[in-house]
Amino acid sequence: MSQITYKIILIGNSGVGKTSLFRKLSTGEFIARNISTIGIDKKTLDYSIDINNQKKNFSISLFDTAGQEKFRAITKSYYKESEGIFLMYDITDRKSFDNVEMWVNSIKDSIDSGNNSKYEIFLIGNKLDLINEEGKERQVTEEEAKDACNKFNMIWGNELSTKDIKYDDLKNIFEKYVRDLYQKVGEKQVKKQKIQKVQKYKKKGKCPLF
Repeated sequence: MSQITYKIILIGNSGVGKTSLFRKLSTGEFIARNISTIGIDKKTLDYSIDINNQKKNFSISLFDTAGQEKFRAITKSYYKESEGIFLMYDITDRKSFDNVEMWVNSIKDSIDSGNNSKYEIFLIGNKLDLINEEGKERQVTEEEAKDACNKFNMIWGNELSTKDIKYDDLKNIFEKYVRDLYQKVGEKQVKKQKIQKVQKYKKKGKCPLF
């Protein structure tokens, strides 16, 4: 059975927890202190998900990106051909939420606005645990986040604690995101694309090198 392939990237200000989410999805473990991502990190995740009572196999290329301004030119180059974009902010850091509009504009500048139907932006509020465990104050309300989703045409991905959430619960949430993508994007299959490419060259009497 062929696999449906999606490219999903994590973006947002430095320190919002992108790498923690990336590693927990990849390994099931939470690492308290992460070194800031330099450039791009990638992991391929395979899922078998029930959609409309049918089993669909997905191969997800998940990209963790650097949030620092000096790396944003590199990050922007990965927006293209992405089906899913996870835009994260820290609910205890107002600036990380205020920059959501900047990140959305950066996405739209990099992806043809006429192809909006080909990708989805999910807004995710992270570090819910800090309010309970470290006594930090909430600086962004859930209502504000939902309003931003309506304003910038994003999907509300909910608030979470990458630290506290169980891997199985996070996996279920991630699979829901993939289902949402499927409804928007449909099926994108590497094998099908390669076959089309070979057929194209065969008409010309040539064979491509892979």
